[in-house]
Amino acid sequence: MEHHAIEERKCAHTCLYRMEECLVEGNLDEAERTAFDFLKSIRELKKLQKAKENREQGVLVERVAKIG
Repeated sequence: MEHHAIEERKCAHTCLYRMEECLVEGNLDEAERTAFDFLKSIRELKKLQKAKENREQGVLVERVAKIG
């Protein structure tokens, strides 16, 4: 799962760079399309973060259950 998050971060970073290039070149349509890709990466990162938090919470619940 962590590998997927790393790849998604790289994708988001690439989108930021590409948007900047497009703005400098005056290619606003491509900048806009790239912004949508950037937002997709952010949404995916948020889902991965939430899944990680849920897994960590599940581990804590299991530990408490074993101790109790």
